[in-house]
Amino acid sequence: MSACLGCVSAQAFAIGRIPPPDFAALRPPAAITPQNSPVSHRLQAEMIAIPAGSYPIGRDDAAADQRPAHAVALPAYRIDRTEVSNAAYAEFLNLMGLRVRGPFSAGRLAEDGGEDAALLRERRGSGHTQYPFIALNDENARIGHDGRRFVASPGYENHPAAEVTWAGARAYCQWRGGRLPTEAEWEAAARGPEGLRYPWGEAPPDATRAHVNGDPDATAPVGSLPAGASPFGVLDMSGSLAEWTSTLKRPYPYDAKDGRENPAATGERVTRGGDYQYDNRPETLSASHRDGFSNEPSQGHRQIGLRCAAGA
Repeated sequence: MSACLGCVSAQAFAIGRIPPPDFAALRPPAAITPQNSPVSHRLQAEMIAIPAGSYPIGRDDAAADQRPAHAVALPAYRIDRTEVSNAAYAEFLNLMGLRVRGPFSAGRLAEDGGEDAALLRERRGSGHTQYPFIALNDENARIGHDGRRFVASPGYENHPAAEVTWAGARAYCQWRGGRLPTEAEWEAAARGPEGLRYPWGEAPPDATRAHVNGDPDATAPVGSLPAGASPFGVLDMSGSLAEWTSTLKRPYPYDAKDGRENPAATGERVTRGGDYQYDNRPETLSASHRDGFSNEPSQGHRQIGLRCAAGA
């Protein structure tokens, strides 16, 4: 993968600058307060507390990458009640003060893409790798630019943000004062201490619990299926969009100290939750299902979104 984003003529990105090693520049400047970041402030305030404990991870009666079933001890943490919406992610892009170059039409990027926006750099080893936050020229991104600011597409403000790269997901959560959840935290929040098959229990998915329909243009508003809530009240954890985690996809048992939580490593990061179009079968909508996607610079996906976690 080339480090030259300007050489990617077919895509356009919203990009920011991040110094190593801790994304310090993404902490909100003093001028950014809850009053001028109301959507993300509300998400932070509504995070759900997950108590410390031993949580079942994986299933022995499932696919090989979910075996063996085992327990993971987790400290207390908080996790977003819903997936991050287009409005919330657009708010982040605007408050970061990102510069944008390239042609826009009717609040969206022109079909031929155009030049990339302001550069994001993340140091890996002795060099720099350039990372975009979100691919804006895919219509499923549902975020555009009106020449002055980033805007969610009308009618999609409260739908989940898609086409966000792993770097862009991590950056957003860091900006909010949090982080991406580990895959163990994600699964614990979805299954609870009893290790349910689905967030709501053992019954297979239906239209009241999981948003799946196979239509690439038909996401649903975040938090719109309360019957699909997990034991802790977390929503959108089955269907809708798959979600980034912080974790490299490696065999079980899960061990946070074996390198799989190294943010500087390359490789697939685990995504969780199935999605509304492709991973929409009962087995892939289960709370233990593991998938993965590349964290390379241009790799956002129309079926992958995010939610954030934070310390207790």
